[in-house]
Amino acid sequence: MTQEREIIAVNVDLSCDRNCEGCEKFFDCQAPYKLEIYLRRRMDKARSVLSNVKYKIAVAAGKGGVGKSTLSANLATALAAKGYKVTILDQDFDGPSIPRMLGIMGKKLKISDEGILPVEGFMRIQVISTGSILSDDDILTWFHDMRRNATEEFLSHVVYGERDFLIIDLPPGTSSDTVNVLQYIPKLDGTVMVTIPSEVSQGVARRAIHLFQKAGIPVLGVVENMSGVVCEECGAVNHVLGSGGGEKLANDMDIPFLGRIPMDHRLSSAMDQGVPFITQYPDSPAVQALMGIVSKVEETLLKDRSAVVS
Repeated sequence: MTQEREIIAVNVDLSCDRNCEGCEKFFDCQAPYKLEIYLRRRMDKARSVLSNVKYKIAVAAGKGGVGKSTLSANLATALAAKGYKVTILDQDFDGPSIPRMLGIMGKKLKISDEGILPVEGFMRIQVISTGSILSDDDILTWFHDMRRNATEEFLSHVVYGERDFLIIDLPPGTSSDTVNVLQYIPKLDGTVMVTIPSEVSQGVARRAIHLFQKAGIPVLGVVENMSGVVCEECGAVNHVLGSGGGEKLANDMDIPFLGRIPMDHRLSSAMDQGVPFITQYPDSPAVQALMGIVSKVEETLLKDRSAVVS
């Protein structure tokens, strides 16, 4: 009779070949030689290129379809409206949507002797995205090495210049595209985790939070997106999809809860048209919630930087 045993872990290869960049144990390993990887290839170059960017923030989500890219675009717009110099790195290679959301479809990335030049949109927001290279009909079939090389290019061969904020729109989940960014930018100032009220979303978001914590990246907080629907007639918010899941996740993980953003059909329409939602509908509950979240992120970063300086 066959004996059944519970699977308690998944290990593809337990041996060590010192190929740290591609190792699944990268953030668990404490081997001193791991630091040597920052002298390989262009990891050290990436740190140098980004040295004039004051704050680097990743926007992440455990699963797709929770409005992560929408939050990234609106977060960048809100910061730019405050007078900051903002750049967005669209790390979602398979579904680059930032160019459309910011109204720069058709504008292509260019290259100079110094490196790749970002596309500039309204409020002088700079964008780095494969969506500014490929056409709508192009399909990416990149595997790990090519994806890593693309991350290298976008982080070490772009003319960023002096910027206040770099917003990194990560792909959903904890794939190699996300891990590559965490390896190349080991000193991210923080990440914002986006989720929706459902329990399914909380479960996968929890895993993503664990990844950032394991990598030593501060989690600035959780945003509960799609938290209710704004009524077109009266402006009230109806919680048809439930509410409170994001706050519960934040409490369970002992991290800040940044706020809830309700659904507003005008936001989706504005993103499709590539126009700034926050300037068109400043009285919308969604915009007011977003601005509150931006203020909390801004306050946390400034406070943390002040503490380091002092």
